[in-house]
Amino acid sequence: MLICKPDWITHTDSSQNAKEKKVCIYSVHVHPNGERLATGGLDTKVRIWNTAPVLNEEAEEDPNCHKLLCTMTMHNGAVLCVRWSNIEGRYLASGSDNDNTIIIWELDRSVTRGTVFGSTDVNYESWRPVKYLRGHESDVQDLAWSSDNQYLASCAVDGHVIVWDGLTFDRVKKIDQHGGFVKGVTWDPVGKYLASQSDDNLVKIWRTSDWSLERDIREPFVNAPGTTFFRRLSWAPNGSHIAAANAVNGMQCVAAVISRDNWSSDLSLVGHELPVEVACFNPKLFYFTSIDSDSSAQPADEQRGTLASVCALGGQDRSVSIWVTKHSRPLCVATDVFQNNIYDLAWSPDGRYVVACSQDGTVAFLQLDEELGTPIEDDEMIQLLSKYGYKRKAVTLPEAPVQLELEEENAISQKSSSSSRIVQLMGGDQPDTSMTDIKPVEKLADKGEDVMDTTKTSGDIESQTETVTSTTTPANIQKPTQTVAANNVTEQPPAMDVAKQQQVTIGKDGKKRIRPVFVTSGNSIHNSLDTNKPSVNDNETAIHHTGENGVRTNGNVHGTEYDSPSSYLPSSGIPTSVVGTKRKPNEEISDQDSVKRVDIDQNSTSEPLYRPSWIDAAIVPPIVRQSQLRLGVPKVKSVLTQRGSSHEPSWVLECQNSSNRDHAKVIYCNKGTPVWVDYVPSSVLQMTGNKHFCAVGCEDGSIVIYSQAGRRLLPPLMLESTPVWMSCSDRWLLALTATGLLYIWDVINETSFLSEISVAPVLQVATVVPTADHTANIAPTIKDIRIQKNGTPIIITNHSQAFAYHLNMKIWTRICDAWQMLSELWGSGSQNMDASTHPLGWLSRATTTVGHKASSIGHHAKTLARMDHQATSIITLGHIETQLAVAVLLDSPDEYRQWMMYYAKRLATENATEKVDELCRWLLGPTYSANDGQTQILGTLDKRALLKSILPILSQNRQLQRIVAEHREILLSCDRPH
Repeated sequence: MLICKPDWITHTDSSQNAKEKKVCIYSVHVHPNGERLATGGLDTKVRIWNTAPVLNEEAEEDPNCHKLLCTMTMHNGAVLCVRWSNIEGRYLASGSDNDNTIIIWELDRSVTRGTVFGSTDVNYESWRPVKYLRGHESDVQDLAWSSDNQYLASCAVDGHVIVWDGLTFDRVKKIDQHGGFVKGVTWDPVGKYLASQSDDNLVKIWRTSDWSLERDIREPFVNAPGTTFFRRLSWAPNGSHIAAANAVNGMQCVAAVISRDNWSSDLSLVGHELPVEVACFNPKLFYFTSIDSDSSAQPADEQRGTLASVCALGGQDRSVSIWVTKHSRPLCVATDVFQNNIYDLAWSPDGRYVVACSQDGTVAFLQLDEELGTPIEDDEMIQLLSKYGYKRKAVTLPEAPVQLELEEENAISQKSSSSSRIVQLMGGDQPDTSMTDIKPVEKLADKGEDVMDTTKTSGDIESQTETVTSTTTPANIQKPTQTVAANNVTEQPPAMDVAKQQQVTIGKDGKKRIRPVFVTSGNSIHNSLDTNKPSVNDNETAIHHTGENGVRTNGNVHGTEYDSPSSYLPSSGIPTSVVGTKRKPNEEISDQDSVKRVDIDQNSTSEPLYRPSWIDAAIVPPIVRQSQLRLGVPKVKSVLTQRGSSHEPSWVLECQNSSNRDHAKVIYCNKGTPVWVDYVPSSVLQMTGNKHFCAVGCEDGSIVIYSQAGRRLLPPLMLESTPVWMSCSDRWLLALTATGLLYIWDVINETSFLSEISVAPVLQVATVVPTADHTANIAPTIKDIRIQKNGTPIIITNHSQAFAYHLNMKIWTRICDAWQMLSELWGSGSQNMDASTHPLGWLSRATTTVGHKASSIGHHAKTLARMDHQATSIITLGHIETQLAVAVLLDSPDEYRQWMMYYAKRLATENATEKVDELCRWLLGPTYSANDGQTQILGTLDKRALLKSILPILSQNRQLQRIVAEHREILLSCDRPH
């Protein structure tokens, strides 16, 4: 054995004035390629060293061979553990004792050289933190990667073991069943178990299938001393044994060898005079030609000898011992190498040397060339592990050069797309936050608290704490005065009177509580002032409020900005019920000014100042009362205001309902100038419009449609019941009635597109159990309705579900639900929130943020995922397939292409051979005599071009290379001139 102690591998205390003092090195680990060594010390730094100068004398003397490669200084406390990820060593994980944080480091090849702030150290490699894992409440003592890097386990003084996802670094499981400080953790190389050791004198074995306890191992540790800083245990590379530190056998300090077969500890490694801090198995098994064996020894090979594992121990007696399985004595012992306790050990990937670090701040390399035998081959190791159920991932060799060409093409494509995404995230357009509705503030009156609600909602913007005045206006049309309308774009400052938008509650204890609300940006669609609104006129009474800032605003204003191709519902949504006889008014969409006011000046000749009692619920037709499905009818407002979308901000439409409910006045203004006026013989409940037409929906079930010049395009359309929602997009006009029937018309061509389509399936009427007294059941609430550019209606409910009507199959389809939230790709796709061009991206955002109503489907999906680990993968694949179908339904070719790339990548990962073959054949289509319908998707996407795009992605799974090569050859032959 050759021992080498490089004096340049140190951690120092730079605060010393005289000479830099070496500080404790707590952890050491060798990179899987053997070229780097990572250390963590008391100086809060992680250092990466070059191993070549240690192992090669020529490299040590070469001035161009740098010894210290990198110094990382992101921790705030002593670095207690460093561990490279397995296989390629892409990541380095480090844990600290002060910030209780695990940092995941990755090599940044774009930076070649730099300096360490406040130090003379030069970084010849740049390792950047890519993830901070926070979850422990105290010192992180040990870390371990699973053999396939699927998981990273950490343990800490807080008594917890946390399992992190090795890819996303999300927390998978927090294990809190230890009764003391957890000081060591190790993985079963087969992947079935995780072992942890703590100060409660226990080694616990955990099943990775459900993270439950497999076995408590107590016997070897009953009288173990509690003086060890670590208790780092190790699993044998063949999975047969665990070597656990700080065990006792009688009065002797030993390392316990725990058998996997029955979790018993019949063997002990005896020889250390003081407690053992760390045990570490060599990653290789060796054939030894001469070895003392007993009846339980491994079978001997006549040519190569007896197969055995090698384990290194380090303890408080400052010695390192090397043991061979079934040997009665250690293979070798290195004493007096260090001046203090040994805290960590790490073997090289080839198993030819072991590195030890000590509390004295030094590191030693112990090279074992002659002492070790012939290492086992990897195939033999796999065969040994298969005894315990290990299944090696198949490695398929490329069968043709075209496979390598496709792999290279995919690698270049991924690198390019990754760079583009980073540029977009750093400097690209951000999603429009104005797409998110402000949710209604929770009512607290039922909780015994006095509530002063000054929240403005999108459906009803009023103030409740101001005085009331009355004005009359001349009969002629005047220019608009200042009014407040929800969902209208404004150029006023964004934070206008924030105090008025908050909810102040006074509890029983007399304390005031303020609930903050979302404050939008300058281009927000919520809670904004606009000066281009028509004023109330024609001697009709208008209720105005004088706010704290002196701005006069219309008290009864109902307005919604229409963002092409659709519009918003009130934030409370449309309430629904089934099988009922009496509609209950919905508090959330009612006028906030419901308290009647009387004129204080009794001698005044003007009309009394009160809110007319008729401004309540609209008249509910008898057909609505008898309908199985009943939607909430909005209350009549004294004034309704509608402004054009952000693309058409110049026009404003206003309706003024008369006090005796016999008519309403419609006023249209453009750029603040009145253009036309009309009267309708009923109160107006709904309005919508765009550059092609305007429409108003009345209480009597009629809809009147105007051109921009005020010309009536059609006689009033008569519906079977009151319209509860209207919206438009381009030439389309949508109306939803109180009986749950949906209509869509092509106004320009004067044709019906959809007629009397019931929304009962959307509201899950089929699942409602009739009650004995025929009272209403509360159904899901409609939160949003939109029309796509192809005329397809979309309805979103508060159950995080979205539905679209399939025009060809004439049935509602559920295009999004809470079940899909379990998908690994939920929220992926386009970040563009424009529903007209990227409906799938908008749907993902809308269904995630809409309402607070938890769906039982989502809970069932999460329960299934806990019970079946394959459920997430299966749901993810189904989610992608659904997204592809929805992209076709909603006419979104860009998103179809994007999800097709996701689909190809997933199919390659899942090795779904049948689906890959079917997909490729479908995209290829007929080789000869193919028409456009057979070769195109959505009229713009060429199927064969898509196939050509996904073949490099599919080529990443070499088990699919025959399918890929076959279709690539066919594509090439089709492109050749005949």
